Amino acid sequence: MTNHKSYGYLFQDIGLVLLLASLFTGAMTVSYTPKALLFEAVIMLLATFVALLFAGFKLFYLSIILAGLEVTIYTAYRLYLFLSYDTEIPAQSFVWIFLPIVSVAVMYLFVSGNRRLELENDILREQVEELVMVNPLTKLYNLRSLYYDLYIQVSYAERNKLPLSLMVIVLKYEAELASILSRQNYEKMIQRLAQIVSDTVRVEDKTYSTDNKGSLAIIMTCDKEGSNIAINRLRSRISEPDAFLGIAENAIKIEVKIASMEYNKEEFGDNMMSFKQRVENELQYDV
Repeated sequence: MTNHKSYGYLFQDIGLVLLLASLFTGAMTVSYTPKALLFEAVIMLLATFVALLFAGFKLFYLSIILAGLEVTIYTAYRLYLFLSYDTEIPAQSFVWIFLPIVSVAVMYLFVSGNRRLELENDILREQVEELVMVNPLTKLYNLRSLYYDLYIQVSYAERNKLPLSLMVIVLKYEAELASILSRQNYEKMIQRLAQIVSDTVRVEDKTYSTDNKGSLAIIMTCDKEGSNIAINRLRSRISEPDAFLGIAENAIKIEVKIASMEYNKEEFGDNMMSFKQRVENELQYDV
């Protein structure tokens, strides 16, 4: 990875140097162009800048077409004057035959080097996210950690003949809340909900933040009856008038959907994703 990064920086630096050299060549060519030919030199320089602009926005095919069209038209124009009117082709004209194509090529080299570094950074970011087990917003363990712990807790519950249930909590009207609240208040609301749930469930029950939309999951060492008691306790706490006090200027009421299911080895086996999906399907019955 370090070698790839070095090559990326090398291509980027080479492209930048050559790009500056191309721009300098174009500027010097315009400066030393006779007054009679100054207008066409300025037009060619501006057209080269436009092609570079497209290349800078990574529209490479369009920039190459534009540069090629520019060179073709200019070459045809100069040949027409030479063949029809025996007009001598000035030395500066040869610069405009090659400069647009060369400029686009070195811009491509510069941008591709930068793009390579961006891709490597994206890969590194994805790898870091895969290793992270904590949701940065709520500071609770995330979905990846939930699946990992489910395997462990299921094995422990089976060995010790203990019941194990999974509870899922999602926000009602999540889209409406996101549109009404500012981003800062929306995140505060999600953090408050996570805190309320964590403080309400038993110490031995573990709470997870499964996304950035306020969805939570709880691994509980209890059967269906124990889950129902926990659900009622959570609903009561979340619906308290002061539960989300201070989030926004006006008081907000937060409603949630809650579903829970006891683990059954014959039905789910070791497929924890299927187990979680089945619990989420039960949310539709909580209206």
